[in-house]
Amino acid sequence: MTAPAQPQPAVMTPLSLRRVLLVAGAVLFVLAALAAGGDTLGGIPDWTWGFAGFAAWVLSGAVP
Repeated sequence: MTAPAQPQPAVMTPLSLRRVLLVAGAVLFVLAALAAGGDTLGGIPDWTWGFAGFAAWVLSGAVP
């Protein structure tokens, strides 16, 4: 009987698609937060909602 093979450690690359998506989503969330200068939800421009929605979509693709 032979010993079971040891699992190999996962190779981590410094740049992966998930990391790129997380950084892009974080940047878009920051842009949306900085652009939202209104006191109420009705005072926030439409393009700010677009940035936030796109950022949420990007982050949903980054999470397994």
